[in-house]
Amino acid sequence: MPDDSTQASFRGLDKRISSDHINAYFNVAVAVGDAVTKSSTRLTALAGSCATASSLSSSCLDGFLSGFARRALRHPLTDDELTEYQDVAQGTSPQAMSGSEGLRNVVVALLMSPRFVNHLELEGTPVAKSDAYLALNPYEVASRLSYTFWQTLPDDELLAAAEDGSLATDDGFNTQLDRVYADARTEDTVWQFWNEWMRFDAFTGFSSERPAFQSLAAGEHLGEAGHDHWGDMVQEIRDLTDLYTWKQDGTFLDLMTSNVSVTRSADLAHLYGVKAWSGSGAYPALPDGTREGLLLRSALLVSSLETTNPFHRGASVRRAVLCEDLQPPDPTSLPAGSLDPPPQNEALTTRERFEDKIKGNNLCMGCHGSFSDIGYTLEAFDSLGRFRTEEQIFDEQTGELIATLPVNTVATVQIGSEAPSEVSGPLELNQRLIDSGKVEGCLSANYFRYALRRDPTSDSADACAFENMRTALDAPGSGLKAVFRSIATEAAFRRRKMGAP
Repeated sequence: MPDDSTQASFRGLDKRISSDHINAYFNVAVAVGDAVTKSSTRLTALAGSCATASSLSSSCLDGFLSGFARRALRHPLTDDELTEYQDVAQGTSPQAMSGSEGLRNVVVALLMSPRFVNHLELEGTPVAKSDAYLALNPYEVASRLSYTFWQTLPDDELLAAAEDGSLATDDGFNTQLDRVYADARTEDTVWQFWNEWMRFDAFTGFSSERPAFQSLAAGEHLGEAGHDHWGDMVQEIRDLTDLYTWKQDGTFLDLMTSNVSVTRSADLAHLYGVKAWSGSGAYPALPDGTREGLLLRSALLVSSLETTNPFHRGASVRRAVLCEDLQPPDPTSLPAGSLDPPPQNEALTTRERFEDKIKGNNLCMGCHGSFSDIGYTLEAFDSLGRFRTEEQIFDEQTGELIATLPVNTVATVQIGSEAPSEVSGPLELNQRLIDSGKVEGCLSANYFRYALRRDPTSDSADACAFENMRTALDAPGSGLKAVFRSIATEAAFRRRKMGAP
């Protein structure tokens, strides 16, 4: 089955439906149907002992549909749907099918149903006698709760609350929201948000076979069996976001300014110059003046090669952290070699080489002026994410150290509508990002897209929900846990806009 893409945004926003998707859905549905019905033990577990009879009785089929189909389609079958699946079970052959054959056909049809494959929240009643908005019915609300916080279909308790009508009341909804949000699956879903937003899956790995990279990483055990540096770096981000969301009532500011090291990895701790956290007690503090907060951790700084790329780093901050649209240039309008990294020069630091590449070229400077300086400030970290004051230059072919040059992290940076001003290094840059207010706006917009699978456009009914989340992140003492939950307490969560946005 084709993977959902995170190329432009989140997997949940990938709306492609191709022949590859349809064929894969069909093949999976058939495989499930075959696997279940070719085993009497599985068939009995699925539909009861009546399913193993030579013919499928109406009561056996209806009992199966009231359970399995209700779960798969996330609502009780309507009369029309019931008739449809009864016909599927009977087939078109004049000869009666066995119970297993009939149930196999129903399983395949259900797993191919658009109501199973897609999230179609269409059932409800007009809000205030308006056709523009629907108040979702309890079963649709159950689905929205479970997919928002669990990324899967409703459990029995949610379906029961929908069936008895309690989910349609404020008290009943809040009871289920509290239960769903407290479930461990919600923590996994929120981590998936961070993982997809920061695009950790896009990292292609370290080029540990290169002699120059091996020299850079000497003493770090990188690439050796039993050592997963990249996995440790990503796990650190999960542990850090979990700490300030679930283990402590942490705020956005806490997460952005934290100076603790939460990693239990001896390898990553060595790279940071601290001891690994034991799993209990106080967390080690990062060395003063090196890094703080979420954005200066190694997983957000590393590159595949032994050299950094300040252009990529700066553009990544602009796009992912500040939500600024940086359109790539038309390759046909650029001089030859424009997209190639500048060649190695033992007399120049990486920053100097990249500065020289675009110097005097107005075509390049117009775009690079918006992000390159951020990348220059982040030259305080090498391609492993280690803090440094000097850059080691290695021969690419032999790995020999050929120069050691001082790193310059002073740059003039503009963030948002503020006037450009000088920053001395990554800690000051981090504070400027916090002070701009743009990071929480970007986080809110992205979490909204991830959770509700649509953009919070300024002229839509979602604009208030997005703004409330953004301002909550700024509010002193407003914890991340409450902020992520708040998306379900907005009126828009239990409504659907009909027609054009």
